[in-house]
Amino acid sequence: MQAKSGTETEPRIYVADWANHRIVRMNDMRGEGWITYEGNAGRNSGLHFPVGVCLDSVGRIYVSEQYHHRILRMDDILGTRLTIFSRAHAADKPVNKYAGSWICVDAPGRIYVTYDGEHRIVRMDDMQGSNHVAFGREGSGVGEFRYPAGIAVDRAGRIYVADFDNFRIVRIDNMEGTNWTSIGAYGSGKGQFINPCGIALDEQERIYVADQANDRIVRMDDMRGTNWTAIGSFGTGPEQEKLYAPTGICVNGSGRIYVTQSSSNHRIVRMDDMSGTNWIVFGSGGSGFGQFASPMGIAVQ
Repeated sequence: MQAKSGTETEPRIYVADWANHRIVRMNDMRGEGWITYEGNAGRNSGLHFPVGVCLDSVGRIYVSEQYHHRILRMDDILGTRLTIFSRAHAADKPVNKYAGSWICVDAPGRIYVTYDGEHRIVRMDDMQGSNHVAFGREGSGVGEFRYPAGIAVDRAGRIYVADFDNFRIVRIDNMEGTNWTSIGAYGSGKGQFINPCGIALDEQERIYVADQANDRIVRMDDMRGTNWTAIGSFGTGPEQEKLYAPTGICVNGSGRIYVTQSSSNHRIVRMDDMSGTNWIVFGSGGSGFGQFASPMGIAVQ
């Protein structure tokens, strides 16, 4: 556990620091209040390759962990009241132990997880796995995914999935796949993606996508691509719009956009809007204070 004192000046930022096997929390984009959670000592209780991180309505932290194929929930970054749900407890055993997973929690507190190696999504009511239900199979048609990544749920309960290797975003009304809608095709133009990874919704329920292999962030008003806007270009420097392989994304209540970059840059970028206003970069490669190793999911409190 490491800490750095400071004063909170914006919503706290949580990062799944994948290859450092930890969750990082900091108070602002200077790294003030830096503190990490790495789990308990030992192979089966420590964190190993956390992918997704999110918060519920009361501020509890949820983490999806790749290697152990499980979900962790804790009241705070200290690990208070840690609860673990393992896939070993699920009705359907994992096909691919190493399948990565992203996570989100809806307003009623139901938990959604993507399993990329199994090409499907899972929902359960609580950390005991109640009403565990899965949807999807491998493919490129309706009801099919190829390595689904980021996941988000809107106020109406509709589910949005970044269908990574199908180069599209999918929306369904429920876990039966009702009203399947998709947007995207391979490419770098309007209405196109190359390996969309993270996905988020803002207060207006506009859709934000970390378009990883296009080195950009895309925002659209709806699943028709209305008011399609993109920002980003290949680069590793601190200059505005340099977004090499963006991975995770979230948007806070005031519309600020937070992005993780896991390939080479190992950092976080924050901007006020899709024009890149007040672009700020934090982080570098490593395992110490202010350093990340392939950061993935990101959330703000």
